[in-house]
Amino acid sequence: MKLKLSLHTLGKILSVFLLGLFLLLSGCATYYMQNEAFNGYFLRGDIANAEKVLDKDKKNNRNKNKALFLLNKGTLSWMQQDYAAATDYFNQADLYIEDQHKKIGSEALAVLTNPMTKPYVPEDFENVMLNFYKALSYLEMGNTQDAMVECRRVNEKLYALNDKYPKNHQNRYSDDAFAHTLMGLIYDSSGDSNNAFIAYRNAFKIYEDNYLKNFNTPVPSQLKKDLLRTAYQTGLFEEYEFYKKKFDFDFDKTQPGEGDVVFIWLSGLGPVKAEWSINFTAVNGSNGYLTMVNNDENVTLPFFIGDMDRKTQNSFGNMGLVRVAFPKYQERVPFYSQARILVNDSISYPLDKGEDINAIAFKTLRDRMIREMANSLLRLATKQAIESYARSKDDNIGTLISIFNAVTEKADTRNWQTLPHSIHYTRIRMKEGIHNVTLRVNSPGGQSADQQLNFDVKAGNTSFYTYHHMESN
Repeated sequence: MKLKLSLHTLGKILSVFLLGLFLLLSGCATYYMQNEAFNGYFLRGDIANAEKVLDKDKKNNRNKNKALFLLNKGTLSWMQQDYAAATDYFNQADLYIEDQHKKIGSEALAVLTNPMTKPYVPEDFENVMLNFYKALSYLEMGNTQDAMVECRRVNEKLYALNDKYPKNHQNRYSDDAFAHTLMGLIYDSSGDSNNAFIAYRNAFKIYEDNYLKNFNTPVPSQLKKDLLRTAYQTGLFEEYEFYKKKFDFDFDKTQPGEGDVVFIWLSGLGPVKAEWSINFTAVNGSNGYLTMVNNDENVTLPFFIGDMDRKTQNSFGNMGLVRVAFPKYQERVPFYSQARILVNDSISYPLDKGEDINAIAFKTLRDRMIREMANSLLRLATKQAIESYARSKDDNIGTLISIFNAVTEKADTRNWQTLPHSIHYTRIRMKEGIHNVTLRVNSPGGQSADQQLNFDVKAGNTSFYTYHHMESN
């Protein structure tokens, strides 16, 4: 028997539905907008107040956003030079993220609503950036061995993550050139020229084969110098001559009484996620294929559904015109794009870009979206199947579910928003002693700013210093 709703009953349902709709719409702001107070303090460099806002927001410490809470706590501790606390938070985040990769408990709810209902599992590059911060923290605490372990873990993680993806849909961010570079710098600082050379050579290959074409990041000139020097120090004279000819320059020999400073500059802030959507028309094909087509964007996505059960295939086949919501990144362009260290106001050390986190973020998200398109379409097919069943019972309920489906089609706009835009570095060689140097940063518009820094240089030793300019447009 077909269910009939009285006006009174329908009015009650509509009241409840409108309340739910209001609540849903109030949550339509992106994750960045929802955390406006925290982001405002952080951008201004008011780390203490940013931490107070973060600690007061109980929602951020729940399972759904716990990974981001721990990552942000780690970043804030690191920026306040509490490196022990930073490594503790990042270790907690590491374990929590690994645990979330093993769980699928909230998948069913996500199918009926959207991915925002699931605990946030960081993007692959976010997952490994926490190891980068741990490595820097260990270096600041003088623990080079643990710093080395974190560098190795970056690439071990990337290899493990990429192995899980289909061969034709793997990440372009499959290896981290700067992690190999940092590994080389650490080996170098401990006097292990042989392993330093191997790490530098690995980094050089990744920059040439991957980073240049995918992330527009060429080989840093400092890496070339270190590669030449360690090849020579190791006695690999054939390799030394090869790279010397390839680079068309030689390295500068170390003089007695000199020590090194490896200076790492973090510039700007990484991108934030927003939402975009695209309409697709489902076209049934042959041999078990369904093709999603958008003529305006010239997008054609074939999916094999022949191995699915009949009910799921029918849901896909009845989709018609659908709107799919996806996350997208919005760049926060650094105010300062170039930097150099000035020694005695005369000797200039340019800082080379070693990692473009912004570019990696955009490419990583695109690679993931291509892999997960089928999941998004399955979510819509499930929603439409429920709507179709409801309409068969009562058209009014079907209409309500249709509106609910439209409102809840929402992209996951969460991301780790305290990461830098890019990483630059150089090696500075000076006589033993305390030196006052100038970090000079420049904007594309010609504006510059100076920051005075003190380097304590020990002869024959290497020290690591890090500085973050967060100003962004």
